[in-house]
Amino acid sequence: MNVVVLVGRLTRDPELKFGQSGKAYSRFSLAVDRPFSKGEADFINCVAFGKTAELIGEYLRKGRKVGVNGRLQMNRFEMNGEKRTSYDVLVEAIEFLESKGSGDSMGGYEPEYSSPTPKSSAKEVEEIPYEDDDEFPF
Repeated sequence: MNVVVLVGRLTRDPELKFGQSGKAYSRFSLAVDRPFSKGEADFINCVAFGKTAELIGEYLRKGRKVGVNGRLQMNRFEMNGEKRTSYDVLVEAIEFLESKGSGDSMGGYEPEYSSPTPKSSAKEVEEIPYEDDDEFPF
């Protein structure tokens, strides 16, 4: 299972571009606080495609707080004759965790000391009734 869930702030304005096929993609980086480490963060590269990328490019700016759901992808490439590896989170869903104006005054990333959880967008799971049955099926 390859599942990534992140809450963090954009470290720069997202880059919105269009591929040769005309499909939109957006690259951005998130600063995600490390648990139990005051002021330390990991900087995670993310990429989104299609309508999600267009919304990110239109509405998000540096310093804005978001929740991201996606999957990790490893990229291998060669640069100046050296083999390199990089990792990106492919964004499958994104949630804006602040109103439009509240992140604008941030001026960039400011570390937080608690790790908030994003609102769940998952549907409620149907409860399976428990039957008290002392008999074994064999």
